[in-house]
Amino acid sequence: MKVSFVNKVKFHIKKLYRKAKLPGDDSSQKMPSCTCLKASYTLEAAVIFPLVAGFFVFILFFFRVVQVESQVKAALYYSSRMSALASSANDSSVVSVATAEVLFRSQISDSKHIDTYVSGGRYGVSLLGSSMGGDDVSLKAKYKVKLPVSFFTVDGIWIEDYSNSRKWTGKNPGEKTDPYVFYTDYGSVYHLSEQCNYLDLSIKSIKWSQVGASRNKDGRKYHACYCAADKKTKTSTVFITDYGTNYHGKLGCSKLKRTVHKAHKSEVNGKNLCSKCKGEGT
Repeated sequence: MKVSFVNKVKFHIKKLYRKAKLPGDDSSQKMPSCTCLKASYTLEAAVIFPLVAGFFVFILFFFRVVQVESQVKAALYYSSRMSALASSANDSSVVSVATAEVLFRSQISDSKHIDTYVSGGRYGVSLLGSSMGGDDVSLKAKYKVKLPVSFFTVDGIWIEDYSNSRKWTGKNPGEKTDPYVFYTDYGSVYHLSEQCNYLDLSIKSIKWSQVGASRNKDGRKYHACYCAADKKTKTSTVFITDYGTNYHGKLGCSKLKRTVHKAHKSEVNGKNLCSKCKGEGT
C-alpha cells in the first residue's frame, strides 16, 4: 500500500510539472530575457577597451622616445667631445659646426629607431642653433618624433637635446677664476681651505667647574651654548673644541656637527671670510 501511494504521488507531480509553463518556454517570445545583460557587457567593453589599448600604446611610445633620445644624446656627446679635442681658438665657427655635424651624422647613420620614429629619418635631426664661439662647443639637436596616431593637426612631438664641451685650448692667463670655498650649515663665514682649523673639530670633555679657567687656542674664553643651560654644577660634564667659543652640554649638539659644503666663491652670499684663513692669506 505504501509503495503504490508513493508511486501515485510521483505520477501526479510529474504530470503537473509537464503542464506548467516555465519562463522562456513560450514560443511567441522572440528575444531571450537575458539579452539586455549581454548588451550591457558589450557597452562596457566598448568604452574600456579603447582606453586600455590607448594606455599600452602610450607606454610603448614612451619607450620608443627614450630609445631615440638616448641615441641622439650619445651621438651629440661624441660629436661635441671630438670637436672640442680638434678645435683651437683660431678655428672658424662655420667649419667647426660643419665638422661636428659630419661626426654626428656618422654616429646615427645605422640607427633604425631614428629612421623609423623621427620625422624625416636621420636627416630630420637638425643641428641649427649650435655654436663654437669662445672656449666652448655647444651643440643643439632638434627633431620631431612621430606619434602612433595623429590628433587633429598634431602628428608628433618636438624634442631638443644639448651637449656642451670645453675646447682643449689650455688655460687663459687673463681669465678671472672663481675659486672654490668651504662653508658649514650653521657658520657665518666661509673658508679658503678644507683643512682650516675652524672646520676641524677636536672635541674635548671637561668639568663645568673648569670652564672659567679654560681657553681655546686663540686665547678666548668659553661661553655657554643653549644646550648647556642645565649643566651648571661642579660635577657636570661639558664639551669644548680647540677653536670654538662655546661649551656644550650634549655631545650631539648641532653646534658640534660640521657638514662641510664646497661651492664657488660667487655662490656664497652673506658670508664673510674666516678670520684665520684671512690671516694666513695675508
